[in-house]
Amino acid sequence: MQHRERSRDDYAVAASYRRTSSGSIPTLKVIRLSDKRVIYPFRGCADMPLCADAESAISFAETYGRQLVDGDIAVPE
Repeated sequence: MQHRERSRDDYAVAASYRRTSSGSIPTLKVIRLSDKRVIYPFRGCADMPLCADAESAISFAETYGRQLVDGDIAVPE
């Protein structure tokens, strides 16, 4: 049975933010599409940091999402 190499296209990454009275907090959901496994968020994951504005919150979430995807590709669970 052959397994093909995974790529970033095999994941759904939804990056957004929510506003608070103190700033914007990134929100993120990462799903491996082949088996619908939720990579993030997971039980016990750390809280996202408070960001100054929506743009920086989304940028943080997108960057973190790419790091999680790259990590899962390198060492799948």
